[in-house]
Amino acid sequence: MKPGAYFRPNKEGKAVLAASKRLQRRAPEYGTWWVRYTDSAGVVRRERCSEVMQEAAHKRAMELHLLAERRRKGLEVDALNIIPCRRMHELYLEAHAHLSSQAPMRSQVKNWFDPHFGSTPTADVTPADCEALLTKARKAGQKPATVRQLHIRGRLIWKYAVNRLRAAKENPWNSVVRPTVPKVPVVFLSREQVNGILDAAGPFRFLLLLAVLTGGRRGEFGGLRWDDFHLDEGPTGTVHYRRSWARSTTKGSKARVVPLHPVLLPEIERARRAATSEFVFPAPRKGGMRHEAWHTAKLVRSIARRAGVELPRGTTFHTLRKTFLTHLIRDTGGDIATAQQLAGHSTPAVTATYYVGRDVEHMASRVAALRLVGVAAAEHTTDTRAATGTADALGNNEKEEQMQGVTYSERSRRSPSAFIFL
Repeated sequence: MKPGAYFRPNKEGKAVLAASKRLQRRAPEYGTWWVRYTDSAGVVRRERCSEVMQEAAHKRAMELHLLAERRRKGLEVDALNIIPCRRMHELYLEAHAHLSSQAPMRSQVKNWFDPHFGSTPTADVTPADCEALLTKARKAGQKPATVRQLHIRGRLIWKYAVNRLRAAKENPWNSVVRPTVPKVPVVFLSREQVNGILDAAGPFRFLLLLAVLTGGRRGEFGGLRWDDFHLDEGPTGTVHYRRSWARSTTKGSKARVVPLHPVLLPEIERARRAATSEFVFPAPRKGGMRHEAWHTAKLVRSIARRAGVELPRGTTFHTLRKTFLTHLIRDTGGDIATAQQLAGHSTPAVTATYYVGRDVEHMASRVAALRLVGVAAAEHTTDTRAATGTADALGNNEKEEQMQGVTYSERSRRSPSAFIFL
């Protein structure tokens, strides 16, 4: 098929044609120019271009056609390892099979990247093709966070393709604007809510208590063994989070040590005496903490209903971890560095942004404790005439004292309540 260009009218252009008038094929007023050419893999490509007139669009089609011919014959000076995008996705997954995020990674490639890019040569993918994938996801009703994850995954795939596979000269995702996600307030529980669900937790009290006093993750509890408790370390002992129920490491691939709260010590001894497994929370025959079908969020909500405790909207088992960090930072006077270490986060910004909730009552108590303005500032009169008279009297006194040689410091010592210190 010969390379060429053709015009697709937009709403205004279709209105001109519907009125039986002659359409001026000019972009972008009346439509868009598209180019047609055969790429380096022998596949006919049709893509939109930014040209305004037909001559420029036809020239662009010829340039793309000749570039594909040179690539097919290996005449490019900087030869690239051009492969189909589907093959590039396979190589990317194989190279990153060791990562803990393998399941969502494969799901994104299978459901979005493979169907969209398919057998397109890597050298022919443009930023417009990448933007089209995000548009398709939005039209399919995907949440903004999902669209943003697709953008991140696409950028990482092509970074590997450019740096490792040399399948393209530059990353097309670098020219695509990163989607924004509305910031959701951090959900956490108050002390009253925590005590309410603990009183009604029954056999799950130890699990919930360990979650709100150590900030462990659901998967870490699933992989927790009794030998991970070290009661001889520190004043009250520690717990070592080393693994998850689904992998041999934690989410951040780093073990972390959390000191035990004194309240936990009798609970640990009681649970250890009744233990029948090396795991602290073993999986029953029909599922359990070490089973992916175990719905911990439903467990927390059902206990709260039984206790008559109203939980914030969006409460999950992970909310207990956020509750631990929020109250820890508040009760320690804002020690976010310690909270970051206990949580195992990479930076304090992650802890502050995604794990610390906004407690209005606590902030109000802190503001009320502020001693910024003296007591005399609150003892003012609402009578403007009296205030004016007082000011005039002060002004006359100052003039009289200046005539008598009284200095500013002496005046301040005589009448200290007349000044506000900020």
